[in-house]
Amino acid sequence: MATTSYLQEMAGGMVAAAAFEDDDAAVTAVTLLRESGVHEQDISVIARDRRRAELIAGDRAWLPGRGWTGLMARAQKLINGGIPKDVTARYKKALRSGQVVVVAAAGDQPPDTIAALMQQARGDLEDMWWQQPTLLFAPPELAGPF
Repeated sequence: MATTSYLQEMAGGMVAAAAFEDDDAAVTAVTLLRESGVHEQDISVIARDRRRAELIAGDRAWLPGRGWTGLMARAQKLINGGIPKDVTARYKKALRSGQVVVVAAAGDQPPDTIAALMQQARGDLEDMWWQQPTLLFAPPELAGPF
């Protein structure tokens, strides 16, 4: 049975994010999030180099815009690479300097718990906010079984 990501398609939801200096720290963050019960479709890895983000995410996380289809998805990917304005506003400098940003939708856990896990993995610039519906996480038809 396929179900949607916690970040509801129509309403959005709370997310937490952090920037990481190195790939190992980002992988550690993704691993800690998964071990704490955050679903892979609710974790997104963002880097200037998409291949780098793919290597960090592996099969443990998602990439912005991956799996989305249709005219709006293509337009958003062209305009900003599928990365929401809320993320670029908070992490533009970190991404430009080569850091990796990990974003997780707060489903079964409070966003401050998710932020604390990212800080434990040596994340910087931890932040939490209400994210509008976006291509940041898996589309409903691709979200895996819980």
